[in-house]
Amino acid sequence: MKKKCLAVLMAAAMAVSMIGCGSGPDSQGSSTPDSNSEQGSSDNQSAQDSGSEAGDQGQEADNNGEQVTLRFASWALGTEEENNLERQMIKAFEDSHPNIKIEIAEEITGDWNEALATAASGGSLPDVCIIAGLPTAVSNGWALNLNDLIAADSADWNMIPESLRESVTYNGKSFGIPTSMHLAGLFINTEMFEEMNVTPLSYGYTWDEFMEAVEKLHNPSNGQAALKYVNDFVNFLPYLWDENQGWYTYDGTEVHLNSAEFIRAVKETQNLSSYSWAGLSEDQKSLTAGAEAGDYDAWLQGYTAMWYDASYCCGGYTDGTGITYNVEYIGLPGGKNVIIPDYAFISSATKHPQEAWEFAKFMFWGPEAAKNRMAIDAADDSITWTAMPLTADEATLQGYFDAFPVKGVREAYESMAANGTVVEAFKFAPGYSNARWNGPTGIELDGEEANMAKILDKCISGELSIDDYADQLNTLANGFISSEREAIDALTQ
Repeated sequence: MKKKCLAVLMAAAMAVSMIGCGSGPDSQGSSTPDSNSEQGSSDNQSAQDSGSEAGDQGQEADNNGEQVTLRFASWALGTEEENNLERQMIKAFEDSHPNIKIEIAEEITGDWNEALATAASGGSLPDVCIIAGLPTAVSNGWALNLNDLIAADSADWNMIPESLRESVTYNGKSFGIPTSMHLAGLFINTEMFEEMNVTPLSYGYTWDEFMEAVEKLHNPSNGQAALKYVNDFVNFLPYLWDENQGWYTYDGTEVHLNSAEFIRAVKETQNLSSYSWAGLSEDQKSLTAGAEAGDYDAWLQGYTAMWYDASYCCGGYTDGTGITYNVEYIGLPGGKNVIIPDYAFISSATKHPQEAWEFAKFMFWGPEAAKNRMAIDAADDSITWTAMPLTADEATLQGYFDAFPVKGVREAYESMAANGTVVEAFKFAPGYSNARWNGPTGIELDGEEANMAKILDKCISGELSIDDYADQLNTLANGFISSEREAIDALTQ
């Protein structure tokens, strides 16, 4: 893969040391409305007003060559000795922006949200921060309203997939910056299909075609399973049948766990469990991968026909060191896909919002960000980068798809807008962790209070009936969502 990348991305490697600021004064239009709307909190408004003035001064400082220092918090930086991809990107940014110094906020470690809260209360929140859950940054007033910065850089910003841009927007105001994107759906072992005389599914297949293939491919008497792990199916199946219900039925405001689509999804997932590797007996597993083998091992060894996974695994499917059989990406039925995102935010208290914006753009989402990352990957055998470009820039995309040529991935990427794409919700939906997993239910099971995940898992396994619990789960989930949503609304409306 390295040699192939290197030839395609030679020009990009040269660009690392040449790229300057990406936005210009002639950028037109805005991807979001109300860029000058008031904030709900006077403290937050004051911080943003001061940040806007500092941004203008920061741009002048940039032009005059005055030194600006930005502090950056990320859990992906490794050590200085490792000099990983993130650190090499920071060095490339500093080389192309000699008046901007990036200082790593080493004190942001351990419990990430707690460390950020401590920094914010002490007036030392880093200028740019990676965040696991964007609602935490927004509800606490840590994140800067980016509408003005977006309006001045809309041409490049609008090359980010629309569903991702919408995911960082609360009440018409954008507070997050996508830092990576992975496309998720089904991958198939085409050789197992062919060995069992089943025509391999291709991108755009239907639900009925999927179910027919599942039944034909499942061969427990030979230690072969049609599917790997299936519990994630319950999160995206409702979207297949009603696009108004997003991931886990979240529609941007609330979930619909008592909808006909969600109840069907739980029952379909329960049915699919019997066609999974986990559904095989130990004796059946021992015929192939072994009783001790997990579903991932069974997939690697070629004894599972289909696996729900994401594009970050594509490197292992093409570099000759992992899977040895042919793998193709077919997305979800109907040509739909899931986006798995990551986010960062710019501090609402930053004195240099324009420079912070340029840094985040260079690092993560601008047209040159992916080119630079692929160039570093191509030049350094210790580095592997497989995240999909966050831009529709054709030259960038060509480099990516040449480097990771798993059949079906490009077709799916180019069909996202037309066929529909749902964004995995737990990093942008308020209260999601409790609504989906950790929230207490008041229901006693196995001698203890069950959380939301345990109830749902038992419904999928058939130990409980979703018909009996759907209304209660829906009420509880929306209660968890609304409590954090209220805090966000207070700061953003």
